[in-house]
Amino acid sequence: VDNYETLYQTVIKDMPLQKVLDSGWFRIDAGPFRAALLNTIKHWSLMFKQHLVDHVTDSLNSLRDFIQQTNSGLSKPVPEGEYNALVECMGHLGAVRLRIPETDIMFEPLKNTIDLLKTYQQDMSEDVHQLLEELPERWANTKKIASTVKQDVAPLQATEVNLLRRRSATFDVKQHEFREQFRVEAPFRFKDDAPYDSLDQWNGKISAMEADMSEICKSAELFEVSLPDYRQLKACRREVCLLKTLWDRVLLVRTSFSEWTKTLWREINVEQLDMDVKKFAKDIRGLDKEMRAWDVFGGLDSSVKNMVTSLRAVGELQNPAIRERHWQQLMQATQVKFVMSEETNLNDLLQLNLHNFEDEVRGIVDKATKELNMEKVISEMESTWSQMEFEHEKHLRTGVP
Repeated sequence: VDNYETLYQTVIKDMPLQKVLDSGWFRIDAGPFRAALLNTIKHWSLMFKQHLVDHVTDSLNSLRDFIQQTNSGLSKPVPEGEYNALVECMGHLGAVRLRIPETDIMFEPLKNTIDLLKTYQQDMSEDVHQLLEELPERWANTKKIASTVKQDVAPLQATEVNLLRRRSATFDVKQHEFREQFRVEAPFRFKDDAPYDSLDQWNGKISAMEADMSEICKSAELFEVSLPDYRQLKACRREVCLLKTLWDRVLLVRTSFSEWTKTLWREINVEQLDMDVKKFAKDIRGLDKEMRAWDVFGGLDSSVKNMVTSLRAVGELQNPAIRERHWQQLMQATQVKFVMSEETNLNDLLQLNLHNFEDEVRGIVDKATKELNMEKVISEMESTWSQMEFEHEKHLRTGVP
């Protein structure tokens, strides 16, 4: 505020009301600019002053409403056995306890703020001055009432504390049992048939347990009771979220593989598929390390690695040297029969479990390549010799041709 007020006075002093800038050939009337500048400076100054006014007014009104509400709540009787009435009373006591550190030191700064505003000719209303005079005493009285009520309800509070501790202990046992059941029945296995249905069910069960935990924690806060962390339930929540992420990745990989397997043998782009699979492998390595001990992670990782190996074998089998006899040799090696035709697709080849016979595939392809080279040499020899002509003469002495 001081900066804007000083700037305002500086503009008034250094920029006269009627100011014309004359450079000989160019003249500017600075009056409108001066007026606009002064309005802008004053606007910001008033905005900060209004903020201080609102701060004082809102603080006092908020405390007044709080005192009225709290005094009214603490004046209600709390019969023995009336849990709701006791909870309401403890809520008011807790609110007073939380507000004490802030409220005990707020009055002097508010007085200083009002004095500061007076120096800027910004007077507060009479209601604000009256509240500032009355509220310290009313606040002290509210704290006394809270102290008295706290002593009065102490026996009832002690009874509820004991009940709450027993309830907390029962819930602690329940969450350990729930944790064990979760570890056994949740979809941690890669061959789970309906993982998302299971995840939905467990999410609902965990949410119900969390609602019970929240209610216990809320009561513990009211009655000032320390509770365990309930780590088992929190671990279930964390793991069900991790499972959802992992199964989403499994679904993505399975869907992609399913689409690839429909590709015809001659149209398989091994290089592109290999790049996509390696991206899957990279994404899997980036998942949370806690997942790596789970069977579903191991199954996903193995599926991707097997596909990498199989695609490498498929790429080798696309060698033009491969003949029908070599496919027969491959079927003998894998103990799987299939018919190689124009309709053969990637799925047919994957049925051979090529990832388990990488060395055999490489040996067959090497053999086929050598045989193709031999065929070329023999073909060249046949072509050469077929074009040659030989002449012969009779032997002079024997007459044998």
